[in-house]
Amino acid sequence: MVEYFGEQLAGFASTENGWVQSYGSRCVKPSFIYGDISRKQPMTIAWSTFAQSLTKKPMKGMLTGPVTILQWSFVRDDQPRSETCRQIALAIRDEVSDLQAAGIGVIQIDEPALREDLPLLRSEWSEYLAWAVNCFRLASSSVRDETQIHTHMCYAEF
Repeated sequence: MVEYFGEQLAGFASTENGWVQSYGSRCVKPSFIYGDISRKQPMTIAWSTFAQSLTKKPMKGMLTGPVTILQWSFVRDDQPRSETCRQIALAIRDEVSDLQAAGIGVIQIDEPALREDLPLLRSEWSEYLAWAVNCFRLASSSVRDETQIHTHMCYAEF
């Protein structure tokens, strides 16, 4: 869910054998964020348009959201996490724009890790939630009124 995007974004690096136990028997290979993040090229457009060509029914584009990509990666510590997340959000926004331009009218941006970085002190929640929610909004901010944005927030326990 995150590794695919990390392999395609500038500022990320991946390992071949860097498996980490996530929970239970689930293991993942988190990407490393080492620099400024940008989208080098479209990441899902070819797959989405190919899938759309196989059916007359509406196709839904699927993306991982900026907060989840941040949370499930090893993050650089020389700038605030909120700034790194904002860079990811801008890259995802570019992908959303391209999906929309390719005729994909329903785009799902998944954010299962939105609550994961919630501070332990309730007094610090509003600051975190402000930038986390704003990054999600930024990622989806380029759509026309007729384009649907969906999300899935498993693990979030709202």
